[in-house]
Amino acid sequence: MADWRIAGVTKAAAADRRRDEALRCFDELRDPLRRYLMCAGASPADADDAVQETFLRLYRHLEKNGELSNLYGWVFQVARNYLRDERKSARHQRSVPLDEALDRQGSLGNPELAAMSEQRTQRLRAAIEKLPPQQRECMLLRASGLRYREIAEILGINTSSVGPQVQRAVARLSEDLL
Repeated sequence: MADWRIAGVTKAAAADRRRDEALRCFDELRDPLRRYLMCAGASPADADDAVQETFLRLYRHLEKNGELSNLYGWVFQVARNYLRDERKSARHQRSVPLDEALDRQGSLGNPELAAMSEQRTQRLRAAIEKLPPQQRECMLLRASGLRYREIAEILGINTSSVGPQVQRAVARLSEDLL
């Protein structure tokens, strides 16, 4: 077989591996990433947008022969950055999805319940924001359903330090919310 054919077959096989890796990551991380983003304060629509954009960027990263080590950490970092950038943008500050606006008007027609729910949500978000960054990330990732090993991989820390970080975060939240 000619060298140019071998090179073409090799390139195609590499592209297939990258595509398969991106699809595997998508299947494995889509739901935990969405839950994480929502725990971090994103609306369902914003979380969906961030997940979609993150995996698009992952595919492009892999297409350019990007680094394959610690893809979990890479995916969560890209999603965090995307969400942060969207929150800063003027577009995000001017618009609220219709379903979210309707939910804010009243919890099934009961404004008092809606106000109490909104107040609890604001207190919880404020308490989470006061946590040290590593405790906050560990707790949010754990609340998203990830295992300690996965959290350690995402954050680049030892697995043995994840449990104590989560415990400290929960204890501190309990104190702040009492």
